Amino acid sequence: MNVHGLCTDRRGSVAVEFAMMMLLLLAFIFFLTDLVVRQATIGRLDRVSYSVAGALRERIQLYDAREELNQRDVDQIARLAVRMLTDMHEEASLSNLGLVVEELHFEDTTSVGSTNKDISLYRRWQSGAGGTCSAPQTLNKLTQLTPRGSYGRWVPLYQVTVCLPTTSWYTRLTTSLTQDPLLTSFAIVMAR
Repeated sequence: MNVHGLCTDRRGSVAVEFAMMMLLLLAFIFFLTDLVVRQATIGRLDRVSYSVAGALRERIQLYDAREELNQRDVDQIARLAVRMLTDMHEEASLSNLGLVVEELHFEDTTSVGSTNKDISLYRRWQSGAGGTCSAPQTLNKLTQLTPRGSYGRWVPLYQVTVCLPTTSWYTRLTTSLTQDPLLTSFAIVMAR
């Protein structure tokens, strides 16, 4: 066998180039499909976090005008989140779904023109596999978001964070190879 002839002979080069390009194209399509599935999952989590936060903010209609949360309220909205995600995607593995709810209440202002936002109560509740679930910023550092209500008091805030581990190759390549990537979505709402 002539090694020199094997390297310089151009017969079959199109087939070799075609095979290499097909492998590259298949890898690109796989990566792109994985990215689309990841973005779709983030969109689902966004819809769920906003919807659950909207239900949580209805303190007068759904919670007998009780502004402070308890663990039962958080577990109830966690079940609602699981139900919503199951309705969106029946094959989804939701056993590791985590939900964290933060609430922030303020001291009543003594004077009408006071701009002091003194925190009277900050609590963090979690349900499901929420051990590693957290929002980019805790709610007690976002006091500037609360408006003054019609009676002159600062309106309480609630933050709902929904987390779901993923097996996305895109997320694995862009974050860490050792731990499961965590997709997170959060919504901040005021009490009504």
